[in-house]
Amino acid sequence: MALLRFHTQRTDNRTPEERREALEFGKIGEQMAAKYLTDKGYLILEHNYRRGHLEIDLIALDEDELVIVEVKSRAYDNILQPEDAVDHKKRQALIRLANEYVKTHNRRENVRFDIVTVVSKADGAEIKHLKNAYNVMSF
Repeated sequence: MALLRFHTQRTDNRTPEERREALEFGKIGEQMAAKYLTDKGYLILEHNYRRGHLEIDLIALDEDELVIVEVKSRAYDNILQPEDAVDHKKRQALIRLANEYVKTHNRRENVRFDIVTVVSKADGAEIKHLKNAYNVMSF
């Protein structure tokens, strides 16, 4: 049983400085994602929409769709793709919070869930936009 618990616990071996740098890069990644979407014609309605411990990075309008955007930033190429960090549990939390947002803000648009990834490269950053990355029906 202890072995199972060991494997399911998230470990973070980074130093406090490395964690601060990762947090700062995440903020920069969210800013880059917002600019990218704005340049594509999206209207950003919310940055870091929070309720309790849940957060939606960006909420935007794309024509007649309300878009819930999870931004994943990486300072380096990794074996795992950044979007792979948006697991089932994270998706469920985003769907719950999106439902709350729609109700409390009287939104009538169809809702879409996107992921934007920002990966630092030697010559800048690579931004990838995964439209309709998942949907409520897949749960």
